[in-house]
Amino acid sequence: MLLAAAIHFSRAPVEHDLATRSGVLLVQIGESWAHASFDGRDALLEGEALSEEARVKVRSELGRLAGVRSVSDSTTLLPERRPFTFTAIRDGAQLRLEGYVPSAWARRRIADAAEKMAPGVVVAGVKELVRARGVPAGDFVGVVVFGIQQLARMPAGRITISDDAFSIEGRAPDFTTYDELEVTVRSELPADFKLARFAVLPPAVSPFVWQASREPDGVRLSGYIPLGDARRSLLDMVRAAVPGAAISDQLRLADGSPPSAGWLKAVDFALQQLGRLPNGKVGLSDTTISIEGAAPDFAAYDAIAGARRSVPEGYTLTRFAVTPPTVSPFNWSVIRGSAGLRLTGFAPSEDAKRLVIDAVRAGFPGVPTSDEMRIASGGPGAEAWVNATVFGVGQLAKLRSGAVRGNGDVLAISGEAQDSAAFGAVQAALSGQLPRGFTVESDVRPPIVSPYVFGMRKDSDGLTISGFYPSTLGHAALVEAAKTELLGMPLNDVSALALGAPDGFEKATLVVLHELARLSEGEARFDDTKLRFSGTVLYEAAIEQVRSSLTAGLPKGFALDLSLNVAVRRESSDKAACQKAIDDLLARGAIQFTPDEAAIAPASYGLLDHVAFAASGCPDAMIEVSVQQATTPDGALARARAVTDYLAHAGISPERLFTGAPSAVAIQNHDEVGPVEPGLQVIVR
Repeated sequence: MLLAAAIHFSRAPVEHDLATRSGVLLVQIGESWAHASFDGRDALLEGEALSEEARVKVRSELGRLAGVRSVSDSTTLLPERRPFTFTAIRDGAQLRLEGYVPSAWARRRIADAAEKMAPGVVVAGVKELVRARGVPAGDFVGVVVFGIQQLARMPAGRITISDDAFSIEGRAPDFTTYDELEVTVRSELPADFKLARFAVLPPAVSPFVWQASREPDGVRLSGYIPLGDARRSLLDMVRAAVPGAAISDQLRLADGSPPSAGWLKAVDFALQQLGRLPNGKVGLSDTTISIEGAAPDFAAYDAIAGARRSVPEGYTLTRFAVTPPTVSPFNWSVIRGSAGLRLTGFAPSEDAKRLVIDAVRAGFPGVPTSDEMRIASGGPGAEAWVNATVFGVGQLAKLRSGAVRGNGDVLAISGEAQDSAAFGAVQAALSGQLPRGFTVESDVRPPIVSPYVFGMRKDSDGLTISGFYPSTLGHAALVEAAKTELLGMPLNDVSALALGAPDGFEKATLVVLHELARLSEGEARFDDTKLRFSGTVLYEAAIEQVRSSLTAGLPKGFALDLSLNVAVRRESSDKAACQKAIDDLLARGAIQFTPDEAAIAPASYGLLDHVAFAASGCPDAMIEVSVQQATTPDGALARARAVTDYLAHAGISPERLFTGAPSAVAIQNHDEVGPVEPGLQVIVR
C-alpha cells in the first residue's frame, strides 16, 4: 500500500512537467496546432495538422523531449482548401469576416486586429472562420491585418485574399485618403502576396468639371476624369486636336461624371475648338460646355461659330467667349436698294448682329435681306453699336432708297425719303436725341416727285399754299413775301419739301405771288413748267399788265395759261367809306420803291391795285397823294408822282389826282427789309 501510494503521488508532478515542457516545445517549433497529454511518461499527441510533414515533425520533436518514453500519434490532417480564401467586409460600423484560417492562433490574431480597426466597430463571423490546409506561403495573418487596416480608412469596402492574390474595393471618403490608399496598397503589400485588384473608387464630385487650356509649351489638362479607360481616349483626342503639343496631365480620377461615352464626345467637341484657338481654354461642367479665347483669323472664328450648331446631344454650350479678329477700320452698312436690303461690314458680336437683323426684319417686313456681316473686334461696344445701327435702320425705313453706314463712332445716313412726311420725320429724329457716343452725319434728300406740282390759291379765307417746294430757304422767303404782299391775309401752308422742281422754280413762284397779290381772288398752279394762272383782276388794264409781267418774269421754259376776268366795281358817293377803305389798306402794307427812289417795286403792285379799286368806288372824289420825305424833297415828290401815274394807269382819271406837300417821315425802299410806317397818304376829298 505504501508503494502504491508513493507511485501515485509521484506520477502527477511528472505528467504536469512533461505537459508544460511539451507545450512550450510545440510553440517554439511553430506547431501550436498540436497538443500532447501524458499518461505517466507516455505522450498522446492530438490535433489537426496542416500537412503530413507537420505531423512527422511534431512526433519527432516530442519523442526527443527529455522524460518522454513513447509518443502515440492521434493527430489528423485538416481538410485542404483550394483556393484558400479570406474576406473582410465593412459596412459602416459593421465588419464581417469570412473564409479560412490556418490555425486557431491565426484566428485569434485576426480577431484582435478586427476589434482594434476603429472605435465602435462590431465584428461578426470570427467563430465561423474555418481552419483549413492550403494557406499560401508567407505571412497570411499579416496580409489579413494589413487589409483590415486599409478598410479602416473607408466607410465601406471589402478585402479579398485568394491564395496569394490580394484585392481591395470600396469608396474613399476624399482624395487624400484615395491617394494614400493607392500608394499604401501598391507599395506596402506584405511580401509573397500580389495585388490582384485595386477597385477603390475615388470620391464622387459635383459638379464634374474638366478643363483644357493652351499654353506656350503645350496643353494643360485639369479637373476630373471618369473612371475606366477614359484617360487614354482623352489623350489621343488632345494629340489629334493639337498635333505635337506637350501634354500636362493634371487630371484626377473622380466619380460622378455623366455617362462616359457622351462625356468623351463632348470633350472631343471642345478640344476641336481648342485646336483653333492658340491661347484658348475649353471646359465642361457636368453637361455644360464653355469655350474662350481669341480667334487668330476669320476662318477660325467662322469655324468655331459654326460649330455652335453641332453641340453633342445632351450637352449645352453655355459660355461662348471667343473674341473675333480685330479689324481697322471697323465699318459696317445696311443698304436699301431695289432688290432688298444688304448688310455688310462688321458686327461686334453674334448677339449684336442678331438684334440688328431682328430690327431690320421688323422695319422691313417681307423685304429680302442679305446678311454679309462678319464678326470682328476693334469697333464700338456691342450695346452702343446696336443702339446706333437700330437708330439708323429706323430712319432707313423712311427712305425709298439709301444706306446706313458706320465707321468707328461715326454713323452716316443717306438716301431719298419716301415722301415729304417721311423726310420730315427723319429730320425730326436727326434733330432729337442721337445715339450716345456717336457722331451722326446725314445726307437724306427729300423725295423726287414728278410731275412737280405747286399751287397758291387766294380767296376770302386767305392764301392757301399746297404742293411741293425744293428748298426750305426759298419756301421761307416765299411765305414771308406772301405775308407782306397780301397785307397780312391768313396763310394756310400745306406744302411739303420735295426734289424734282424745274430750273427757276423758286423765282417763278415769287413772280407769280406778285401778280396774285393784284387779284381780288385767284389761283396759280404749277405742273412742272406749265403755269395756269386764273382769277379776278381789279380793273381792265390789269389783265394785260399781269400777262406782260408773268411773260417777262417767268424763267425760260415755263408756259403760261392765263384766264382772268375783271371785278365788278361798286360806285358810291360816300367819301368817308372810301377813305376808310384806303386807310385800312395803307395801314396793312407799305409802298416799296426801287433803289432809284422813283420807281415802284413790283411787290407793291397788289397794294396799289387795291388802293385804286377802293378809290374808284368814289368817282366824284378828288384823290390827293402825298409821300413822306425820302432822301430829298425832290425824291419825295418824284415818288408821289410815280404813285399818281400808277393810279392813273389803274383807271383813276388824272383830273382827280394831285400831289400834296411831303411830310418829314422817311419811307421804305425796295431793298430794305422789315415793315416801316406807311410812307404814302392817299386823301379822298
